Amino acid sequence: EPAKPAAAAVVEEEGEEEGEAEVEIELRHDIEAMGAERPSSMAQPREPEIDPRINISQFLYVTEKLLGEDPHPRALTALSEFLEDSFQETPQQRQSRQLDEKLAAKQHMMTIKINDLFDEWDVDNLGFLDRTEILEVMSQWNKNSTKSYNIEMSKQICMAVESVERTDLLRQDFMNLCQTFHKVLDSDDYMDRLLDFVSLVVKTQREDLRRERKRRRWLQVMTILPKVSGSDHSMYFRSFFDIIEKDFGYHGNGRLINAYIALVENDPDADEEDEDKTLLRYIASTANDQSILIGRTLYANQKCISNQVRRSGKAVYINQIRNNNQVHLWAMDRWAVDEDRDGAFLVLPLKTDKDRIVGVVGVDTLLSSTPTQFLPHEITFIQNAVRSLSNGFSFLDARHKFQRTLISLLEVIPRKEPNVKTVSCYVVEPLPQVPSGPVPEGQPVERVLRCILVLNPKTSEVEVQSGASRAVIHRSDSSFRYNSDSDDGPPNANVDGKRDYLFTCLEKQEDQQQRALGTDHLAMCILGPDDQPFLVMDLDTGKDNPLLKPAQVKSIRNLYSKLVVVFQQLLEEVEKDEKTFLNENEEKLPDDLKFALRFEKMILDDLKKRMSNMDVGALSEMKSYKEPPAIIATVIQVTMLILDVCPEEELQEWSKIKGFLNSDLLKKLGAFNPLSKDNKIDIHKINDRLKGVTSTDVKKGGSLPSYLLYQWIIDVISIIRVSNTS
Repeated sequence: EPAKPAAAAVVEEEGEEEGEAEVEIELRHDIEAMGAERPSSMAQPREPEIDPRINISQFLYVTEKLLGEDPHPRALTALSEFLEDSFQETPQQRQSRQLDEKLAAKQHMMTIKINDLFDEWDVDNLGFLDRTEILEVMSQWNKNSTKSYNIEMSKQICMAVESVERTDLLRQDFMNLCQTFHKVLDSDDYMDRLLDFVSLVVKTQREDLRRERKRRRWLQVMTILPKVSGSDHSMYFRSFFDIIEKDFGYHGNGRLINAYIALVENDPDADEEDEDKTLLRYIASTANDQSILIGRTLYANQKCISNQVRRSGKAVYINQIRNNNQVHLWAMDRWAVDEDRDGAFLVLPLKTDKDRIVGVVGVDTLLSSTPTQFLPHEITFIQNAVRSLSNGFSFLDARHKFQRTLISLLEVIPRKEPNVKTVSCYVVEPLPQVPSGPVPEGQPVERVLRCILVLNPKTSEVEVQSGASRAVIHRSDSSFRYNSDSDDGPPNANVDGKRDYLFTCLEKQEDQQQRALGTDHLAMCILGPDDQPFLVMDLDTGKDNPLLKPAQVKSIRNLYSKLVVVFQQLLEEVEKDEKTFLNENEEKLPDDLKFALRFEKMILDDLKKRMSNMDVGALSEMKSYKEPPAIIATVIQVTMLILDVCPEEELQEWSKIKGFLNSDLLKKLGAFNPLSKDNKIDIHKINDRLKGVTSTDVKKGGSLPSYLLYQWIIDVISIIRVSNTS
């Protein structure tokens, strides 16, 4: 702007000074009216009842009244300078203001603390707290009080909680309740102590709840695993060790633990006068101890904690391994690493559903850093995990014992029906997952198939599946990997690329025949004693063989019925936890071979019933041969050798052999007992004579009596092989 004349500038400046003086005078009158202090030179007597303080709102009101809504900057500057130069705070005012500020700050901090406590207590974010839980925590504070004064206040606080009408306290209700506590305590210090105590209890409860929820989920996994592990003990034991190690990693400050499982076995070297003819054999352990423990044995006469637990059936806890001479250490070199190293040791019994001890489980912290002792909640979790392990072990043990009977079944099927080239056995399992919540009633359970056994068509031996070959098959991914565009695709092939016939058989519980990958398959479902499918058998008849006829399917179904009977006997024995023996031969066999022997014997008894319909006329066809075919001659020679009706040196003379084909031979076939001690059968010699002879060859090249004799020979050999298995 252009410069103003000097005279005009002087006049304007004087006018501004006069205006500022008027503003200052009015401001002083208004401040005096509000009761504020003035400098001593301007001080005037004031009424004692007038409050000498103004708050921010009053101060802003005065400022706006004097200076207007849009004041001049110089007026604001003048007001600020006036207040700084002329206003003085007395010591009493300063003390009162500081007390008010301190009180306001304490109230604010108390409000924040109560709000934080509410948020921390409301774990599930429900927006309210349970009055019962609040009363329980306040009762704990009452129990922790020792002085009579504190006890009385604690009682009043509990009464204040009980007097609240609402059972679910919202945030404001909880705030009002805390204010009541403050009035009862009548002390900020006591109130802080109370809130700190409640906060500590709530944090502890929250950590316990979080730990309990995670452990509950791990125990659910332990419950589900036996049903989805395909009768595999090793997989189940590894999962148990993983859960224990994870728990100590999450809730045990990352401590390292070692664990092992030892099962009770019969001691083959025990003397007859020994009372205890058993031993403990280490069969599984954590990775750190596998090279040290697996395969080791603890004999009954050794004094150690594991034997003590096995005999008493009670858990034993040792908080210092170094100072206990009953702990048997397999790896003494661990002490050499650190002379001050020590650890805790917990041994628990492994029991069946009937509380019969079948082994022990040991857990130690020998490789862990301090502190090495187990806390009470850790011991409780290990006990619960071992209890779940015991329940799952009983289920798996029954399935494992039954697996040997399944092997016998897969070996028998091609013997009875030569058209079957290979057999695959699938166990039915629920979907391997832990439900996130309660499962609604009536909701169908999704099931999967796990291949556990396969009959190798080249070697005629049953292969137990493991590793990747034991993978679970879902219906959604049960592909044969068959390319419908390929020239190799046979007619009527399963071009949709799915093994639907297996799951259709499972769902409908009906036999399903399907051509897939150029071969005919027959899926058959085996129902358990509870009428629920527990096995699906996939029979492959090869490329050139015709589909199985109804009579052949019926014959295979007859084998399955015998299998179910044996399985029922096994389950009853497991449930009663009492071993039963049908003959003295079963007493010397392990449980798995015992039931396999029963199955093989049932098959032989069934064959004897069929052979009982034979008469002397059925043997006339074989006697009519001047020189029988080699296959028929071999079958008859082996039959005579087993029955011991003809000297071995005369077996090559047909004229002498056919003289034994009479009614006496039929009687001896029906009365023959493969398990008799009087039998002197050399299986190796019989196998040498039958080398190269198959049931298909006998069925094609011989008669029905010769085919039945061949079946009788194979069944007898199978029974003897099972009974002689160590």
